[in-house]
Amino acid sequence: MNFNVAHFNESLIYGLKYLPNTLRLVFIPLVIGLLLGTVIALVRVYKVPVICKVFAVFVTVYQGVPIVVALMIYNLVFMLKFNNLASLLHIKKSVSDVDNIWVGIFALSLMAVCSISEAVRGALLSIDNGQNEAGYSVGLTKLQTIERIMIPQMVPVAIPMLINNVVGLIKGSSVVMAIGIVEIVAGATIPSSRTYSFFEGYVAAAIIYWGFTMGIEYLAQKLRQYTGKFRRNLYD
Repeated sequence: MNFNVAHFNESLIYGLKYLPNTLRLVFIPLVIGLLLGTVIALVRVYKVPVICKVFAVFVTVYQGVPIVVALMIYNLVFMLKFNNLASLLHIKKSVSDVDNIWVGIFALSLMAVCSISEAVRGALLSIDNGQNEAGYSVGLTKLQTIERIMIPQMVPVAIPMLINNVVGLIKGSSVVMAIGIVEIVAGATIPSSRTYSFFEGYVAAAIIYWGFTMGIEYLAQKLRQYTGKFRRNLYD
């Protein structure tokens, strides 16, 4: 099998063209996951009545559903029910007017919320409970203790697990091609339908993903160094 450099270059250009879609599929769910996942983790760690049980069941059940299955379910519900919902809310839009990339973002966001909540919960549980008692002893409220003591110590512990979640989002974003969203993989293989150079197309997609992941790892290393200094200063 010969490797055609010209076809590879064309696939690389097409893959990079659709990189913005992949960035949306990664970073919007990441932000949502960080916000809601941290809230869920705090609720479960501090055992807020009733709500902690609801969140525990939600995370456990949702993590057992493959992302591609959840994605197909959401897409079918979106296609079948959006027009009815829009009519009910007097919204003058049909399903054809809405970019289905938002279905992919929704599915990946729920995945990120569950996985990030577990990472943050594990990091919070690794902190000695005496830190809470120390905060209360100097007159801090529970919220102040969480904000000033627990979260600053939790962040350096959680970063490695959070980076794994980001990498998982990057790789998971490729499944949205199943519902017709064009991202890196689908974009890189567009020329392959004409040139039949699918090998070159997938290699181009792999290289783009590799470069993307290396960039994330580099930023994560810098963040670990920064938060590590902050944590050491906390004990000085």
